[in-house]
Amino acid sequence: MLACAVLAACAAPPGPPASPDASLSTLEQRRLDDPRLAEFLAAARRLDGAPAPPPWTLASLSLAALYFHPDLDLARSQLAVARAGTVTAAERPNPSVSFVPPPWLFGGVVSAVIETAGKRSGRIAAADRLAQAARADLDAAAWQVRAGVRAALLDLWAARRRGALLAERAGRQAALVAEMQRRLSAGDAAAPEVARERMALDQVRLAESDAARAEAEAVARLARAIGVPVRALDGQNLALDAFDHPVAPDLGRAEGAGRRAALTGRADLRARLAELDAAQAALGIELANRFPNLTLGPGYNWYQGVGAFAVAPTFELPILNQNQGRIGEALARRDAAAARMVALQARILGEIEQATAGARAAERGLADASALLREQDERVAAQARAVAAGAADRPALLAAEVERGLVRQGWLDALAGEHQAAGALEDALQVPLLGPASTAPDPETNPRAAMAGP
Repeated sequence: MLACAVLAACAAPPGPPASPDASLSTLEQRRLDDPRLAEFLAAARRLDGAPAPPPWTLASLSLAALYFHPDLDLARSQLAVARAGTVTAAERPNPSVSFVPPPWLFGGVVSAVIETAGKRSGRIAAADRLAQAARADLDAAAWQVRAGVRAALLDLWAARRRGALLAERAGRQAALVAEMQRRLSAGDAAAPEVARERMALDQVRLAESDAARAEAEAVARLARAIGVPVRALDGQNLALDAFDHPVAPDLGRAEGAGRRAALTGRADLRARLAELDAAQAALGIELANRFPNLTLGPGYNWYQGVGAFAVAPTFELPILNQNQGRIGEALARRDAAAARMVALQARILGEIEQATAGARAAERGLADASALLREQDERVAAQARAVAAGAADRPALLAAEVERGLVRQGWLDALAGEHQAAGALEDALQVPLLGPASTAPDPETNPRAAMAGP
């Protein structure tokens, strides 16, 4: 027994799994054309039938984020810690050995602790609930990763579409400035009119610069949401056309079954419920600790030629305290866990109601913007017919087209607002509304390790 104890103490702990330099090198080498990522996507396609990239859609980029994102690695490690805790909770106390040295007395006692009142089963239950909470937190992290990719991809779409509209407006405005300058030279226009149109052109060009900056920032946000460096997106075919059309989410679902499902079974709520169960089990452990454990100490003593066996039962006397302090702490932690669960449920309810109201308002705003755009298209068409008939000049048509560009910008903003509102509703319900969620392998398995091969 002594030899076993010495050998166990001599076991060397494993070294650190990573260093800053090594992890930085790994992060910088990540790319979307990684062969192991392709294997991961192929495995997911066998499950959901999604098309192979390119182009990179919301579904395939979400899978890439599940493959790369470090938040999922953190959630997996926390789950591993919680599951290791279940092994610790099931362990029984080791016996202890004591010796009495010669010359006058020689003997030894083996002390074994017998836990009473179901303390071990209570520890196992608490650890199991904490493992369930960590598993639900992993699901919540996977959803947040997908939500981050969706939001960044939407920002990139809006920036690119806005830049394209501004470029078109700048061309129309430049043509209008040239026409007004020609009219000024001919004496048919005043200098302030030309200056006003030239100032409008400068404002559009400044807006183009802002749109280019917003696009670069959106690309950086998308790379961060996936978990890759920005250069990993260089030259990639990103499919953004899915955002070109209204979403029209099912608001009835948000007010019916989807609402109730989110308020009772959303991943983060399941985690808080499991933590509440763990706190309740911990309270049970402290209540059981009012009853002392029993220690049996069978041993042998030899004294002056006489040997004797003895069994010395030992237990604590709950005289000075009955574990009331720890019971009070456990009760307070249980109540705090319950309060966190209720607070989260109230926050989810508020998110759903706010997102539903926002989606309705966004739908109305998009409908109004669409009506204004149709009216402006009719004005431009009427102005074009007047120019063709000689009843109007070209600057009037260009001015109408510039005005239509402004209306199109408003329509684009309204469409982006509708997608953002649908995304907020999607996050509140944790139900995909902007495209199907790919059926990826279980997030509990690290796909980079699974696809690494022998």
